[in-house]
Amino acid sequence: MKRTESLGRIVVTLAALVAAMGCLLACSRKSAAGGEGEKAGNTADSAAEVTVTTVARADVTSALTVTGTIAALPNRDAKVSSLVQGRIAGMMVAEGDHVSPGQVLAKIEDRPFLDQIQQAEAAVEQAQANVENARLNRDRNEGLLERGIAARKDVEDARTQLSVNQAALRQAEAALALARLQLARTEVRSPLAGTVVKRFASVGEQVDGTAATPLFEIANLEEVELFGNVPAVYLGKIRVGARLPVITDAFPGKTFAGKVVAISPAVDPSTNVGTVRIRMSNSRRLLRLGMFLSAQLPLETRAKALVVPAQAVYRDEQGNPEVYRVEGDDASAVPVKLGIETKSQVELLSGVQAGDTVILTGGYGLKDHAKVKVREGS
Repeated sequence: MKRTESLGRIVVTLAALVAAMGCLLACSRKSAAGGEGEKAGNTADSAAEVTVTTVARADVTSALTVTGTIAALPNRDAKVSSLVQGRIAGMMVAEGDHVSPGQVLAKIEDRPFLDQIQQAEAAVEQAQANVENARLNRDRNEGLLERGIAARKDVEDARTQLSVNQAALRQAEAALALARLQLARTEVRSPLAGTVVKRFASVGEQVDGTAATPLFEIANLEEVELFGNVPAVYLGKIRVGARLPVITDAFPGKTFAGKVVAISPAVDPSTNVGTVRIRMSNSRRLLRLGMFLSAQLPLETRAKALVVPAQAVYRDEQGNPEVYRVEGDDASAVPVKLGIETKSQVELLSGVQAGDTVILTGGYGLKDHAKVKVREGS
């Protein structure tokens, strides 16, 4: 009986083992089938997704970016100083104020100059009295000489004294005129119409009456100029009268119309650069002295050139330019020679023809004749 039960257990165990092996075999086949399917799927999905563009013909212009700062036009900017020494009694204008020629900008304390005028006037009166006395003395001596009473030497001395006193009168009158001029100079006036762009002093400060201590800077800002440095190799390609766009970070998206008005006839031998002056209208006073600007100077234009967007040009492992020409699902690497390059497009001098389809985005890392999938809508 016990032997029969043992045989039964053995049979059940063998049956369980057979069933387990069958399940393992089935799972193995499913896994193999799944792996093959996944591999096939990976092969189908290995094509790189790209966007494309077409090689087109268009006019393209090369330009040189010139940077510099804003300055006033020649003879339309002045640093105004007091012409006399003294203490500042009043400041009549502030930065940003518009002024006209002759307008009083500041006042220097005038009490010392009024005193000088009084002294000069007194000196003139004294000189006038001396002249009158000398004239009477001359006339008297001449009368006595005619009557034979006075000596000729006395007459000559009287005449000489009159001349000396007349010269002293002229000197006193000149001193009075200078004193009056100095008094007038206590009013510091604007030499031109413009805007007060800077104020250097305040009421109560002492000035020495020289250009070394300016009180104001006045500039006419109706028009301003950009002074830009240009390498000598490009100076011959720039023409006076050329019009060009000028931009500044101070006004993003806004473009100012510039015009080349002068090209430096000499270059700096240490840097081999020359100066170009670009003039702009500034009726709204948006541009300020010292502001940093950049301009695009046109150098050369080529009509109907073969062009592509700048991002359609890639580089091979050696750094040489190339594009990927797309035919069906094949992308072939085509070496190209570049011409004029701008921020938005590049001229291609060789390697492609108008109408060729080339990769715009998605071409980085692709090999020659790589399989690609063009993104819909590109």
